[in-house]
Amino acid sequence: MHKNGLLNKFNYRTREYKTCLKWFKAGNLDITFMTLYDFISVQPTKVPTVIIGITDYSNGGDKLIVRNYIKNAKDLKGTKILLPSNTISMWFLHNYLKTNGLRVDDVEVVEQKETLAPIQFREDPSFAAVVGWNPIINEALNADSYIAATSADFPGLIYDLIVAKQSFVDENPDLVEAFLADYYESIHNDDVINKTARTLSVSTREYKSLLEDAYLFPSRISANGQYKKLLDNSNNIIEFLTTAPTSLHNTNAKSRFRHREIDMRTLIYFEGN
Repeated sequence: MHKNGLLNKFNYRTREYKTCLKWFKAGNLDITFMTLYDFISVQPTKVPTVIIGITDYSNGGDKLIVRNYIKNAKDLKGTKILLPSNTISMWFLHNYLKTNGLRVDDVEVVEQKETLAPIQFREDPSFAAVVGWNPIINEALNADSYIAATSADFPGLIYDLIVAKQSFVDENPDLVEAFLADYYESIHNDDVINKTARTLSVSTREYKSLLEDAYLFPSRISANGQYKKLLDNSNNIIEFLTTAPTSLHNTNAKSRFRHREIDMRTLIYFEGN
């Protein structure tokens, strides 16, 4: 979009995801992208912020990889699981365990960076499982392990969003509307796709295959149609983030868990169906 001149009215920058979260929470960004889980995690922000769009939901990009001796979820009880606990992987693990009648406290969560967790899992047989996302998590796979679950098993569990500062939206409604229109048109634009692939130093074909890790909403109308599901998911996240699991020891991850007085309906800019 930037190379096609669609962001000329913005001071456009690319930064690491964690940096974007930090800046957004501090009120230093007008618009950025993040997961619903992280949006709720950083509330309340220094200045009021809102969700202005939904880009996609994870559709296989997040994975749980387990040892071959783990035949079902119940076998994970009492085992050690590697994951970056201050990320969406914690939410994914919680939902996998809950679906199978377990809690996070039924396992031992061991903190590790997303880039190192797959390597440590592959080299240290004391870990029964590892959680992460593509393409990094695939480094954990070998003859001794297999993929037990992916986000494709939980459609709509992990939403990715476009979020903004409330004051920016109020003061620049036409600019926000134009930005959203340009975004949803760009995800189908061959020129944008080709330029993005070149920026990532991959072929267009490979880039399109990477996009299959997520279900991209084809239009703003279809994205806004997720309004009720987004609210339901939000309430589940708020409930989960109220009390930290006792098996969670990472300080940064534990700081996310606290009681929040949030009415998500006031934090959503668009009107859903």
